[in-house]
Amino acid sequence: MRNRQGGMTTLGLLILLAFIGMVGFGIIQLVPVYLENMKVQQVMNQTKGKLDGQNATIADIRKQLGDMVNIEDLRQVDYRKDFVITRTQDGHKVSMDYTRERSFVANVYLMTKFSHAVEIVR
Repeated sequence: MRNRQGGMTTLGLLILLAFIGMVGFGIIQLVPVYLENMKVQQVMNQTKGKLDGQNATIADIRKQLGDMVNIEDLRQVDYRKDFVITRTQDGHKVSMDYTRERSFVANVYLMTKFSHAVEIVR
């Protein structure tokens, strides 16, 4: 009677470690992108909190967004171009749709898409 041992070979272990390493590297590449996204959400929510019910104009909203972008040190965001402000019946809608690409391996990129909107009531 033969005793068969089951287990992972060295090659199997190396393949598993390579896979875990690639996933970990991808996560490390995306952490700054998601941190930036959280700051963008924070800027929009703080702008809404400050200007809600203040009968703010588009110029007031742009100034507040610019101040908040500078405070949060968002270097990838241009508040004049990236934030879209449209008039609504109740006030103004501030939205931002953007994508970010991060280099992963060789010519493979990780791309994330974000979309946020808040409504600032008069």
